[in-house]
Amino acid sequence: MNVMLKKYSLLVLVLLVLTSCRISGTVTRDGEGIQGATVVLSNGQEQRTTQTDRTGAYEFTEIPKGIYTVTLLPIPGFSGKAEQRVFKSLDDVDETGVDFSMDSTTIRTISTGKIIGKRDENGIATWQGIPYAAPPVDELRWKAPVAPEPWGDNPYMAVATGSPGLQYLDMMNDPPVKFYGQTMGSENCLYLNVWAPETPGKKPVMFWIHGGGESVGEGGIYNGRELAERHNVVVVTFNYRLGPFGWFSHPLLNVDGSAEDQSGNFGTLDIIFALKWVQQNIGAFGGDRDNVMVFGESAGGLNTMTMLASPLASGLFHKAAIQSGVFGWIAEHTAWCTRDMAENYMDAPSPGLTRSSAEVVNTLLIQQGLAHDRASARTIQDAMTPAEFKTFLMGLSSADILAAYDYEDTLGGILMKPAVIRDGTVIPDMAPLPLFESGQYNQVPVIVGTNRDEYKLFMMMMPEYVNNVAETVPLVQNKNDYALSAHYYSEAWKALAGDALSTALAVNQPDAVYTYRFDWDEEPNLMVVDVSFVIGAAHGMEIPYVFADPDFSVVQSKEAVLYTRGNEAGRDALARSMSSYWAALAWYGAPGNGMPDYPQAVTWTPWNTAAGNDRLMIFDTPESGGPVMSDYMVTLDEVKAQLQAEDGYEDPGLKCDVYTDIFSEDGDHADICEY
Repeated sequence: MNVMLKKYSLLVLVLLVLTSCRISGTVTRDGEGIQGATVVLSNGQEQRTTQTDRTGAYEFTEIPKGIYTVTLLPIPGFSGKAEQRVFKSLDDVDETGVDFSMDSTTIRTISTGKIIGKRDENGIATWQGIPYAAPPVDELRWKAPVAPEPWGDNPYMAVATGSPGLQYLDMMNDPPVKFYGQTMGSENCLYLNVWAPETPGKKPVMFWIHGGGESVGEGGIYNGRELAERHNVVVVTFNYRLGPFGWFSHPLLNVDGSAEDQSGNFGTLDIIFALKWVQQNIGAFGGDRDNVMVFGESAGGLNTMTMLASPLASGLFHKAAIQSGVFGWIAEHTAWCTRDMAENYMDAPSPGLTRSSAEVVNTLLIQQGLAHDRASARTIQDAMTPAEFKTFLMGLSSADILAAYDYEDTLGGILMKPAVIRDGTVIPDMAPLPLFESGQYNQVPVIVGTNRDEYKLFMMMMPEYVNNVAETVPLVQNKNDYALSAHYYSEAWKALAGDALSTALAVNQPDAVYTYRFDWDEEPNLMVVDVSFVIGAAHGMEIPYVFADPDFSVVQSKEAVLYTRGNEAGRDALARSMSSYWAALAWYGAPGNGMPDYPQAVTWTPWNTAAGNDRLMIFDTPESGGPVMSDYMVTLDEVKAQLQAEDGYEDPGLKCDVYTDIFSEDGDHADICEY
């Protein structure tokens, strides 16, 4: 009997091993399975196809670890296709629940035809992966976006978020560690997502621009269901072109094209085109086209600034929130760059950046075997006609082009490259602060702010500060120097992207600029690592609270070490507070005391620089004394003076690095770096 039991147990084990490597899901409409739907599984090199059974179920077996795309092909009565990405990290682990569900009550008609969406977990209707522009591929690569082709009366299956822009995988887009350095996404990435409550009347539209250094990220990871339900708003997220596909300016590119085609600001034009889509279509979802709020974080904050700056965005939005916006010092002054910076060789009389278009084309010529070094590549490039240049670039695959930006030179997958080019058409040829001080921008009520520990997110990826054990557990090497550097980097960020920006905007809008600092740092101490010290109120940590979803993290793999039962009540209170203020700006044009249904005890008053006046809203949990108004402000000159006088570093080389990073254009830091 024991022998038979052992044999039976062994057989079960073998069967489990053989079958526990599946990717599976269902295709349903109104809860009923759709039989015979075609589902394709691809890893970029090969693909497999299957059909759903009578319950709508499908599965692919014996699937090894890898990065996969699961695509639902068009089925009778519907248009379009839907796709989801799957990170399968182990050979013998199942990936289940890769579902495609449709709900007939969500059928709507927009400019390109009918669409069908689904219901999110809280019942909010959502439509995902709606094409808002034609795929920017082939002849549309490096061109201004154009409208997509209509698909007619068969509802488009808007039930999955669609491909993001092509990008490297790393901590910033949160794949399993084993996939770092690989790529995901596509040039065909211009899709958007909508969440909408079904209450009577027109509702404000909150239009979210994702961050990621203009190189990584996607709109689909930000779920608008809680914000839409709690504050009765329509939420829109979307993808735009990233990296060299989004920002690339070269004098030989698009010589016969429009000014927009020649601008190099293709990602910026995508954002403007998505706002135009909102103007044309958002009424179908109950949204008010005359009440659109643009908001974004990091590069999304930068892109929100560009919407204020661009004359092409005039009238397309009516409020804005700039969260931890980037000006450029953090990434080698690559944001808001001049044409010369974006295009020229590094050794030109007016030098270009390290990854200017001229230098990138040199790299491409070498990688394609057409030149053996930079000098010969430059000779070839300088001799090219516009037609030859176009033939060369258009003959390259998207993978070829991304490979010109070495993954090893990225920070968390973020490329060090030009972004936001002062071309004079899409973006005025002015630096941002003088532009906003001049008043020559789209003036709307605006929230501006930063996080107290902004730079800790990036320091976690810097080996001079942190040793990432198994690439997952961040162990700080010197707590004293880590804390000092995080303070000065983050204060500089606040001084520039918070206080200086607020001051510039308030020159023309003294009663319509509202400034904050995010201070939440109640992560747990996990014995091995004190998360509250290592991460604290780092870059991006405010996003879940703005979205009224305190259980969400942009880096979802870190949720387990960020969120506990012990900090749950405080997180809930902070999410109620922040989302209420943001929604109040969307509804009423001022955060005030938040939404009437979620009133806040503290009135958020406008930014002002008068001595002793409250000007800054500090967001924190009630247990930590927030939210509260404060008179705190700091200038970049004050940060410089404090850092110059700082004598607390144990490693003076780190002080030199911080000073050089922040004030690299100054010529007065020799004494700082003599050690």
